[in-house]
Amino acid sequence: MICAQNRIVNLYKPKGPTSFAMVHQIKKILGVNKAGHIGTLDPMAEGVLPICLGQSTRIIQFLSPLSKHYQCTMILGLATDTQDSMGKMISSGDPSAITNEQIKKIFKSFSGEQKQVPPMYSAKKSNGIPLYKLARNGITIERKPVSVHFFSIEFVNREENGVKFDVHCSAGTYIRTLCHDIGQHFGCGAHMSHLVRSGVGLFDLESSVTLEALKKAIENRVLEDMLFSVEKVLAFLPELRIKDEFVKPIANGSLLPKSAFTVLPREFKPGMSLRVSNGNDAILAIVEPLVNQDQFEKMDASAIAFKLKRVLVN
Repeated sequence: MICAQNRIVNLYKPKGPTSFAMVHQIKKILGVNKAGHIGTLDPMAEGVLPICLGQSTRIIQFLSPLSKHYQCTMILGLATDTQDSMGKMISSGDPSAITNEQIKKIFKSFSGEQKQVPPMYSAKKSNGIPLYKLARNGITIERKPVSVHFFSIEFVNREENGVKFDVHCSAGTYIRTLCHDIGQHFGCGAHMSHLVRSGVGLFDLESSVTLEALKKAIENRVLEDMLFSVEKVLAFLPELRIKDEFVKPIANGSLLPKSAFTVLPREFKPGMSLRVSNGNDAILAIVEPLVNQDQFEKMDASAIAFKLKRVLVN
C-alpha cells in the first residue's frame, strides 16, 4: 500500500498482545514488508505504540530515546515476582496506615535521576539471553542498576489500596519496578496493576489509532490522514540547510564541507543529532556535529564539520 510506505502510525496497543504481535498485524493490514516499533510495551500494558513503516524504520534510533508518559495504577500491600498483576505473590503487608501525603512525599523522593535495577521478567539480556527466559526457568541473576530519570510523578487519586498516578520518565524506565521499589520503601510491598502509555514525543493518546480504525480508514480511502510523515516526527531535531548542489552527494553518503551549509542552529555540539534539508521540507539525512558552533566559525570552507548518522534520501 503505497501511501503507508515510509510513514509512521501511532498505534493504540490494547492490553494482551505483545508489541511484536502488533507490528506483525500492522504489516499485514497495511501491506508493508518492513516495520518496527518505538519502545516495547509489555503485554499487560496498553496505549501509544508508534510503529515506523518501510524506510521510516531508519529513524527508530532517533525516536527510541524520547521520554515517555504513563498513567499507572499501583496496588499497595502485595509484591509479586514480575512486579505486576501477572505474577505470583512473594510478600504482603498492611498498607492501611499509609497516608496520601506519605505517598506524595515518596513520589517526590523518587523524582529526578535514579538508579533502577531492571526486573528479571524483562527483555533485558544477559549473554544474549533475555532475562525473562531465565526467570521462567527459576534462574535469578544479579543485574546492574541503570540510570533513569523521573521528570515528574504526579498523584492522581487513591481508592483503598489502589493508587493512580501519572509519570513522565526517560526511555528504558520500568514503571512496575518503580511500584515495586515504592512498596519496598513502605515495607508493605506493591505491584503495578494497570499501565497506559499516554505519550512518546509528539505521539499521544488523542492521535493514536486502533487496528480496527486503520482497517476502516483503508476502506474509506482516508488512511493518509492517520499517518505521520518523517518530517513531522523529526521536527524536534535542530535543522541544518544545505545548498541544492549538495543533495546528490549526501544521498551518496558523502561528507559535506562547511561551504555546503546555508542555515545552522544557533547552538550545536558533538553528541547532538541534527536534521539536514535543502529548504524543501524533506529531510535528507541526520548528522552529528564534530565541533561546536564557535569552532565551526573558525574552520576553513573545505573542512568537514558533521558526520553522517543516517541518510534518509535515495
